[in-house]
Amino acid sequence: MLFAGIDWSEKFLDFHLRTAGGKVLVEGQVRPSVEGMADLFAELESHALASEIGIAIETAHGAWVQALLDRGYQVYPLNPKTVERFREALSANGVKTDKIDRKVLAMFLVTFHQENKPLRPDDPEIIQFRILCQDRLRLVEEHTAKVNELQAVLKCYYPAFLGLFGGLDSNIALDFLQQFPTQKQMQKLSERRLRNWLSRHHYSFPKRLDGMVATLKQPVLLVADHLQEAKKTLICYLARSIKMLNAEIAERDKQINDHLDGLPESNWVRSLPGAGKVLAPSLLACLGRDPQRFCSVGEARALMGTAPVTKASGNFRVVHFRRGCWKFARRTLQLFADQSRHQCPWAQNFYEKQRNSGRKHHAALRALAHRWLKILLAMKQSGNLYNEDIFVSSQRRYLLKMPMLKTANYFFFS
Repeated sequence: MLFAGIDWSEKFLDFHLRTAGGKVLVEGQVRPSVEGMADLFAELESHALASEIGIAIETAHGAWVQALLDRGYQVYPLNPKTVERFREALSANGVKTDKIDRKVLAMFLVTFHQENKPLRPDDPEIIQFRILCQDRLRLVEEHTAKVNELQAVLKCYYPAFLGLFGGLDSNIALDFLQQFPTQKQMQKLSERRLRNWLSRHHYSFPKRLDGMVATLKQPVLLVADHLQEAKKTLICYLARSIKMLNAEIAERDKQINDHLDGLPESNWVRSLPGAGKVLAPSLLACLGRDPQRFCSVGEARALMGTAPVTKASGNFRVVHFRRGCWKFARRTLQLFADQSRHQCPWAQNFYEKQRNSGRKHHAALRALAHRWLKILLAMKQSGNLYNEDIFVSSQRRYLLKMPMLKTANYFFFS
């Protein structure tokens, strides 16, 4: 097997090919285009077949990465921080160039290729589904940021509006802000005009009308007219942006669930307790379809952030939160664990034991997600729907075996 390193930039791909013994076979630079990739393939494959060449890169995305996979190369995505530490170990002078980086990538792969796994893309159908779920999360995060910004602006420049509607991000509240973007305009509204406006916009909570009228008449802190005028453009922009995000997230939810309906895994993932229209697709996006994706449950737990990190040396030992993981998966599993404990008695009991042992809320949820992940991987392998009775009975049998195993070990080792 030969080993190559490719250091990429927007304009060039710097490559370096060497043998396991350290002999440099070829190195150079090509553009990330059709012609450039053809030149790269010709240079590399003049020394070996594509399947016999491992390539180390610092990214797992991009059209040129897909071209390498389609050609049959074994592509190893590496953590840039790990490669940086390796470069510093080779030379402490701090020099960094593209030529050095491509060489370091190849040398790292020569040394540690057995400890790293080549990139194995999942089924294209699942990859598309995963991208949809991750893009939805980015929209939700943008939506949260915009709502928080709007709330901060309203507290300072439009305090009369706060409490008028149930939530700032409802479409009717956003329409109101766009039509009445200053406190002065809102306070000029009469009771009759407010009721007529709400009726035209099909307000669906008539029991709150009297409370809204009372809110309209309550005294509030005064805001200078010039400050209100200065901020009304921003308020309109935020209201318009949040309303567009509401529509985009709703459309994305429909697209994701329609996609999920056509997948064979939809039945078992929807059978999970607490996995609704948002969490069920996200869980499937995390687990994927490839049965060889994880060598063990421990590997999956490390990737998805449920397993803590242990550091020990001599008498020193500390266990802390795992930061280097797939953040989307960790968030999804923790949210699912939180929802599951409201429907699964065993999950709630497990959570309470974790809290009673001194763990905080989020640490207890990660511990529950750690337990759930093993169940989810077993369900993924079998394709069976979740059955509470099967899990509880198997857990009971395991607990009954524990004293017998301890007794057998005592007699064996004594």
